[in-house]
Amino acid sequence: MASPATGYFRPGTSWLHRRDPLTKLLALGWVLLAAFLLPPAMLLGLVVVLVVVAWSVGLFGALVRSLRIPAVLFASILVVNALFFPGATDVIARLGPVALSREGLAFGIVSAARLLVAFLASILFLFTTLADDLLESLVARGVSHRLAFVVLSAVQLVPRLQDRAAAILDAQQARGLAVGGSFRSRVGALVPLVGPILLGSLIDVRERTFALEARAFGTRRKRTAYRVVPDPPIDRWLRLGIGVGAVAVVVIATSGILR
Repeated sequence: MASPATGYFRPGTSWLHRRDPLTKLLALGWVLLAAFLLPPAMLLGLVVVLVVVAWSVGLFGALVRSLRIPAVLFASILVVNALFFPGATDVIARLGPVALSREGLAFGIVSAARLLVAFLASILFLFTTLADDLLESLVARGVSHRLAFVVLSAVQLVPRLQDRAAAILDAQQARGLAVGGSFRSRVGALVPLVGPILLGSLIDVRERTFALEARAFGTRRKRTAYRVVPDPPIDRWLRLGIGVGAVAVVVIATSGILR
């Protein structure tokens, strides 16, 4: 399980790990823009590209394992739209009071595919980007340290909660709490976790607030960085190319060239 200090980051020396965090953040934005603005026919190509990128940096297995939980969301989007799409007229089959429609099936596939692309791109970004480097890279380019800290906290939020929940669950198991057995027993075991997780999160926020105040987080004086994130010349060209690509996506989407 990832530690709170690194979030989902997987250490490595691949070409993607070596890219500047801002370059990867802009690339993530481009992928999201392309997924939701370009025609649905482009989604398969985006998925293939992301899978190839994951394979090239040795993260294909980790990427596949990360799909276990969102797979339920993707399946629910497909099923709900296929069976309950409003105004559907092209019915493929009837299943009692509901009907499987061609329009709903198509809309569900496209919606799930767009979310899949967004998830794959986001998790690749988290796997290959150290949160501390992202913070330093943003601050070094003039981004408010407050905004950068909000981004850092958002990246680390889920891993922190996961680690806290695991620690609480281990402590409760050591005291005799049964977490196995039937589905009902497993759901019941989650109830004692809610209170400690909420209280622990509030205490964590309080402690981090005191720590930030002790380090003069709100000062307006010029700050110095304790670490410098490398920004190779190739990354500057990549950021320029991503910017041009973003403009191209908007132009293609508004002009309807690929429709």
